[in-house]
Amino acid sequence: MICLFSCQDEKEACSKFDHEVYRNDPVDTVLWKEALGFRDTVMEWFNVRPVKERTSTYYHLLYYSSFGFGKSIKIENKNSEYFLSVNHFPEKGNYSNGKNYEIKISKEEWNKFEMMIYEFNFWTESQFKANRDVLDGYCYFLEGHRPEALKCNKKVHQIVFRGSPGYDKIGALCDYICDYEDQLALTYGKREILPLNNPGPELK
Repeated sequence: MICLFSCQDEKEACSKFDHEVYRNDPVDTVLWKEALGFRDTVMEWFNVRPVKERTSTYYHLLYYSSFGFGKSIKIENKNSEYFLSVNHFPEKGNYSNGKNYEIKISKEEWNKFEMMIYEFNFWTESQFKANRDVLDGYCYFLEGHRPEALKCNKKVHQIVFRGSPGYDKIGALCDYICDYEDQLALTYGKREILPLNNPGPELK
């Protein structure tokens, strides 16, 4: 009876991974290595360190523009407590979107975020895509880690890169994550709405 219940629980826990079929797209290893090296550099600019103890479920988005500004967004599930941390580059100045912060969010807000991850097929889309026709563009790095997938023989860790993405699921997902962070920042009082007659910071 105990085995019956434990097997059933494991089957239910794996149900959200069952549909995943992973791509086997060829990747230019030289370009991918360069992209990951640039990611490490961007993380230093944001003063963000890689997660060493990967025991929790988390997603980390890095957005960086060729004009010299960007944002780091990390959402994490630590033993059923949910946290959002945001770093800007630069933190102050004409290009900054606000102050760095870390907040605790609700389970419902985490669930809404995770729903986006699966609706846009983060775990099964191509890892590397870049639009080479753009001169002054931007890039996204999105990293995910889900230890609970290990017992289901599914992918536990994933990093994707998009350079000035056009119509692409991962590019759209990253856009939605930025919008969602902005909503949460407003909800928790971490960002203000600019008046309509305020054009925003002057770009120099």
